[in-house]
Amino acid sequence: MFEFPLWLQDYQIEDEVFGEAYEATLPPQRAWLKKTIAQVYGINSPDAPSRTWNVNTWRGGFETEVSSVPLEWTVLLLDAESVSPVRILAALVPALAAGVKNVLAVFCGEGDLSQSVLAGFELAGLEDVVKLPQDKVEELLAPLMAGGEEGAVLDLRGTPDFVLHGPCLRYWRAPEISSISVCKEEDSPDMDVLAFVHPDVEFVEVDEDSFDDVEADAAVVPAEIVGDALMNFNVVLAHGQEGCWLWNGFNSSFFKRESVALAVAE
Repeated sequence: MFEFPLWLQDYQIEDEVFGEAYEATLPPQRAWLKKTIAQVYGINSPDAPSRTWNVNTWRGGFETEVSSVPLEWTVLLLDAESVSPVRILAALVPALAAGVKNVLAVFCGEGDLSQSVLAGFELAGLEDVVKLPQDKVEELLAPLMAGGEEGAVLDLRGTPDFVLHGPCLRYWRAPEISSISVCKEEDSPDMDVLAFVHPDVEFVEVDEDSFDDVEADAAVVPAEIVGDALMNFNVVLAHGQEGCWLWNGFNSSFFKRESVALAVAE
């Protein structure tokens, strides 16, 4: 049975720190974090069984059998620039929804995790969060990559100093989000909420006619022009969803190992 090293307990962030972070995050802000968790869970089908075996019969007299099981472990790498609670939660929750049982968040580098990120972990039920010096990060990852148990590393560091690869490792680097275009309509969206969930991002005000002239990573727009925005942005949030996040092209299938068999149909 897979287990993370016991020495990590010496670097565990204490419960009191989680409690202080939770209390410091205002109830309306916690509500947005909860909404992100719930919606990303819903999209990633948390009610589906963690282990599946599907048989498909195809024209031509053959079958495919597909077995799917969760990866053994997942490690989130964070640093002082990892300050967006919803972007981190949108990466974490698919692993939880996939059924990965061993999930660890590792803060490396100078400074501390922001209180909003810690509050997000508290709401998501992630208790294994550690702060490690760089040499201990390497001591943790080296045997994981060489251990033969397939796992994943989610790199959400703002300034990564290494990229990982190995035969039993799946590595995902979060796309950089430096600017978000905002199309306003009356009192929407809530800019205070956007500033809370993306404290590291520049917000650029645009209108529907200027989409083609804007270079941004995501957009927040009125619901009626979401379709137009999708032609120019990889991530689009309708008004009323501005405090949430979803990574495009990244879901619970990343955290499952599939085996496929080709057979003769009976």
